Amino acid sequence: MKIIVLGGGGAMGMVTVRDLAESSIVSEVVIGEANLELAEKVAEWTHSKKVTTRKVDITNPRSLAEAISNVDAIANAAPFHLNLHVTKAAIKAGIPQTDLGGVYHMTLEQLKLDREAHQAGTTIVLGSGLAPGVADVLAKCGAEKLERVDEVHIRYGEVNFEPVKYKWSFRTVLAEYTQGPIIYMKGELKQLQPFSGKHTFAFPPPIDRRSCCYALYSGLATLPKTIGKGVETIDCAMSYSEEDERRINVLDELGLTHRKPIRLGNVEISPREFLLRCVPPPDINVKDAVGVTVEVVGEEGGSKKKYSYSLVYEYHEKYCVSALAYLTGMPMSIVVQMLGKGDIVEGGVLPPELGIKPKPLFDELTKRGVRIIETTESTSTLAQRS
Repeated sequence: MKIIVLGGGGAMGMVTVRDLAESSIVSEVVIGEANLELAEKVAEWTHSKKVTTRKVDITNPRSLAEAISNVDAIANAAPFHLNLHVTKAAIKAGIPQTDLGGVYHMTLEQLKLDREAHQAGTTIVLGSGLAPGVADVLAKCGAEKLERVDEVHIRYGEVNFEPVKYKWSFRTVLAEYTQGPIIYMKGELKQLQPFSGKHTFAFPPPIDRRSCCYALYSGLATLPKTIGKGVETIDCAMSYSEEDERRINVLDELGLTHRKPIRLGNVEISPREFLLRCVPPPDINVKDAVGVTVEVVGEEGGSKKKYSYSLVYEYHEKYCVSALAYLTGMPMSIVVQMLGKGDIVEGGVLPPELGIKPKPLFDELTKRGVRIIETTESTSTLAQRS
């Protein structure tokens, strides 16, 4: 099986590359990167002769088409604003593809290609990292066990054991913190102001209690429909710090998050794009712990019931990468292998909760030392004595 990892030189993509290289069913892994020097460093880091590199410009249709020809599946770890280029190219080439999510708004655009993908007989799985990805599959698992679903709550938390500015693409950071979260409340999607819904959530140790706020989450584009069963509330929140909020507010006050282009001599560029060109890459080596908790509340057999799923993972010692990088990049390796083997053949553009089969995913996660804990709470009324 030959897999190309677009953006395989990045913080999450490099983990996908290495996990693929360690798979017995994968014969070749191509790192498709605009930055060939970075790709070659990652190839050396994997210590695998299976890994090759190729310069790719995702925004250039010819460059992208040539890069993805003759592969069995595509893993797209490039920044989310490039997702549409990759999805269109994958459909045109008839090659199955997955990515790390579109921060809600891009996901909506990709879903519009569902008919085209069906007609081409191609399967596209959107969001196959931790969240979106594993978290959405867990939400669907909990919902399947209930007769009626009332609420779904997804919580992402982390603790860093050493100083760090950010651990994922700063483009994603800006999108999360400046565009405003989407939640599903009383059966309707609602957009809120950035940093809305502040609360404290208790994650398992060593993360423990963390301040959280609502997130701009890809899953909200599909979960209200795919969960169904009368669900009234779906939300996702992530841990944040007051320092995060201060930094974003300062950038916003200075006009550096604005999208309207300005002219600098002979060059026209938006302050936001200028900022994104200046910031350093994310820190992939920070020692941390990351966790996700998914709560699904509803009714079963006349009783109120809540299914909770939690996983926690710490810094990956073998790869020397953050828990965030590992838990995001590694599941995409699992899913792209499913696509390459033909284990996911539904066709169309699918969200993770429909495209990814739970048991094979959980089995593969367990093999890699990622344990998911399920707990159940039930509330019922005692029958009155006659």
